[in-house]
Amino acid sequence: MWYKLKPFMRKIFSWSNWKRWVVLSITLISTIIAIVCGSLFYISKKPNLSIEYGGGVEILVQAQKNGKKVNDKYAKNIANTMDDRLTGGIAFNGTTVNVEGDGILKITQNGKLSSKEKEELEKIVSSKPNLILTDGDMIPLFVRGKFNESREKIDYSRIEDYIPPLKENGAKFKFIPPSEKGRSGYYGIDVSLRNNAAADEWYKATEYITKNNKDPKKRKILMWLNLDALVKFAKTEYASDWKEAGENPYNFVHIGNKALNDKGKPNALKEYEFKGTNYLLSEAGLREPLKGTQFFISGRFNEAQAKKTAANINFGSANYDLKILSSNYIEASKTSNSFRSALLAGAVVFSIIAVFMIVNYGLLGALSTISIALYMFLTLLLFTVLRGEYSPVTIAALIIGIGISVDSNIITFERLKNEVYAGDRLKKAMKNANHRTLGSILDANILTLLISFVLFFFGTSTIKGFSISLVFSVTFILIVMLIFTRGLSVLLVNTGAFDKKLWLLGIRQKKILAPKKENKFNKFDFVKNSKWFGIGSLIFIVAGIIVFAVFAGINKDFWAGFNRSMEFGGGVRISIESANSAYVNSDILDIQNKFMAHMNKWGIDPNKITFQIVPMDLGNGNFKLQIETSQDLSNVLSKIESDVATFVSSGNKPRFIAYAISTSRAFDLLKYSMIAIAGAFLVVIVYTFIRFKWTYSIAAVFGLLHDVLMSIAFIVVARLQLSPIMIAALLSITAFSINDTIIVFERIKETINTQYHGVFLSKALIKEIANNAIKDTFKRSLYTTLTTVVSILVLLMFGNATDLSFNIVMIFGLVVGSYSSIFICTWLWIKLETKRQLCIKKRADNSYWVLSGSEEQLFQGINDFTA
Repeated sequence: MWYKLKPFMRKIFSWSNWKRWVVLSITLISTIIAIVCGSLFYISKKPNLSIEYGGGVEILVQAQKNGKKVNDKYAKNIANTMDDRLTGGIAFNGTTVNVEGDGILKITQNGKLSSKEKEELEKIVSSKPNLILTDGDMIPLFVRGKFNESREKIDYSRIEDYIPPLKENGAKFKFIPPSEKGRSGYYGIDVSLRNNAAADEWYKATEYITKNNKDPKKRKILMWLNLDALVKFAKTEYASDWKEAGENPYNFVHIGNKALNDKGKPNALKEYEFKGTNYLLSEAGLREPLKGTQFFISGRFNEAQAKKTAANINFGSANYDLKILSSNYIEASKTSNSFRSALLAGAVVFSIIAVFMIVNYGLLGALSTISIALYMFLTLLLFTVLRGEYSPVTIAALIIGIGISVDSNIITFERLKNEVYAGDRLKKAMKNANHRTLGSILDANILTLLISFVLFFFGTSTIKGFSISLVFSVTFILIVMLIFTRGLSVLLVNTGAFDKKLWLLGIRQKKILAPKKENKFNKFDFVKNSKWFGIGSLIFIVAGIIVFAVFAGINKDFWAGFNRSMEFGGGVRISIESANSAYVNSDILDIQNKFMAHMNKWGIDPNKITFQIVPMDLGNGNFKLQIETSQDLSNVLSKIESDVATFVSSGNKPRFIAYAISTSRAFDLLKYSMIAIAGAFLVVIVYTFIRFKWTYSIAAVFGLLHDVLMSIAFIVVARLQLSPIMIAALLSITAFSINDTIIVFERIKETINTQYHGVFLSKALIKEIANNAIKDTFKRSLYTTLTTVVSILVLLMFGNATDLSFNIVMIFGLVVGSYSSIFICTWLWIKLETKRQLCIKKRADNSYWVLSGSEEQLFQGINDFTA
């Protein structure tokens, strides 16, 4: 029976032209519909915009310890803890925490928050959470740090009395690996007690529970977070459930308002009305009294939840306080035009790329246009699902992604053209092009992906946000380009409809088997002329060092060699708002005008100061004036404050807040960025050493170092402002540069493996191989760089879409990255490979690999046979 079905099944599942056209049509139409509908009805609805694009809320908080301002080092630790509390350590949800100086922290949250949501955020920021330990009967284990021997019940008006004696910053999240008994790995929190005396009280508490509860089910310690908030919430929002639970929080957090069901088994914690796990962290069973200065919370945490909970416990047990100084809105109306400009710029960029691809590759170009649109759609879709924020950093990652996606298409389609021009039939050329370009595309993208992981592991929260965006981009490029584009391209070519109509695929009939023209390009010796580019780079880097040294010397400050933003250079921020009622817009304008009139008196440089009027409520009924200057005003701040007090009537005195801007956060970003880039260099060395040889590794890393140094020199010479967004530009250049270098090296490697395998390569032959590889990939490098540069130029035309300096540095870095991969990296590879080949020849001439005696040692009965 099967032998009859086999031909039938083969016929059903074998490809025929009508099947190819049906699959092509359905796939392309459904893809276009999915992109259009998904973009219109999901992605475009309520995008999570960053502060730069969508506005939000800004809160200033004063950190105090024993009634005094904390220093910047202590404030930095507080900021890191707060960052974990609010974000889980990744700048991906729109919340940022920065140290401003004088013990002041600035918290920003993106989005259109209502007044109630703003107040809730202020409460989360400043209100200390509390960790309470109780037994199963809701009796607190500790009262003012001592074991509760009298069995005192909880008085929720003084909940802080029941906080256990914990060590400051003693809570650490940790991962418990899978056990041999089959339990999967999980996250938990190690909590340290304050001292040995606290450990003694802990022993008394656990001893009481184990000795006074005969039922093992009642020998437990309940670990609560914000128990007072839970009780208040239960009484106001769920009064009937609270009564049904017997006004017992332990019952209330469980489904059915009972801890145990009718069969005596534990009920699950509530999940839908509210998250019970946010309040009841853990139920720890006890078998015997516990000794030691630590205990472990093994709640149902993922990594971010464990990190946040540990940070909350540390905040609750810390001996510092956070006081709200000021909070205001950053109006979305002032920044939303930037996001619209970014979207419009994106549409223009996509249109230009579409025209370019179609003109050069015909129907294959149209197919690649759809694939690029699919890549962008999938990346933004995942971003939207995960509620990632659209920010300038996101735009940077998307620009790199667009460049890499265009590059992947150009590599394949240019190779297809070359194969056809060499005399191959279209189908064979398509097969060879896909096969021979697969390695270079995989190498370039995998290396970029690995670099992204390194940036995530070593970077600060901002760098992590950038790396996540880049991971999304590269992942979808690999999926779309290797499966979607290649699959449909093969189907299209295999229809045979274009065998006689090659012009529809951008292939010129007259170039097939045509002899190479002896034009200037084919005669140009890239290797010979590479020294001029090397000398030019060296001169430019030296010029950058000289300019840096001049400015650093004039200002007697090493870092003054850069034109630093306030984040890196420091300065003073002044906030003026009403101390009593409110200032309307006209009041603030009047204060601003009077302030400007007094600047000469205070010695303030008008060129080093900025003013901004910001609303403090949604109704625009209360405003404040924010002032920033890079000058040191410490000697005149008291005079400024007293003069500002005279600017308004006595009935509505101003509240004057002034503080120095700390540079520690920005320099942390710089430090960890350098560590991340160093890690990226290490990844490049290891990967290229495995996939290529050590000569390629050293040349690739040298090229990366060249590109970074050239970009830094450009920032110094052009006096562009060094700011956090510039760090993102340097990271982007690093990711894009390695892509260019790998493509050239892959072509060199392919030539050596296919034409010169096992052959000694002379210096002249190495130069010839390198020259030919550069010529073969030059058009691709030119196209890729031009399309990416044009994309950035379009963003520049829409001025407020992204940062101007970022775009300028990106253009410079892309151009430098392209010529360094052609001239600098290849030149160094030739030098290194020539030495390697000479060593190989020397060893061969000296019979280094020739064994004395038999070439193969013989073993009786194993390899002593003869043919």
